[in-house]
Amino acid sequence: MNNMLRFAPLLMLISCASVQSTTTEKNGKLLHELSCSEFNSSLEECTAKASKLCANDYKLLSHHKEVYANSSDGFYVHPRHHLMVECKT
Repeated sequence: MNNMLRFAPLLMLISCASVQSTTTEKNGKLLHELSCSEFNSSLEECTAKASKLCANDYKLLSHHKEVYANSSDGFYVHPRHHLMVECKT
């Protein structure tokens, strides 16, 4: 039981670190907001997910890399990429 509790925080981090997306519609066009951590994914995986979500390619509307300051307390938070893409029709 103690071994399982020891790995619980790591499992929580891994489950939250993949490419996440939300979809909205604006003026008849699909917009996807993608967020991916550099922990177990990359910017390339984010753009691959955008290609998968948009059948006829996409237009990159914005890209922001969120970098967290090192707090020197032993915890390191990996940078996150945030993309906003619009599917082409």
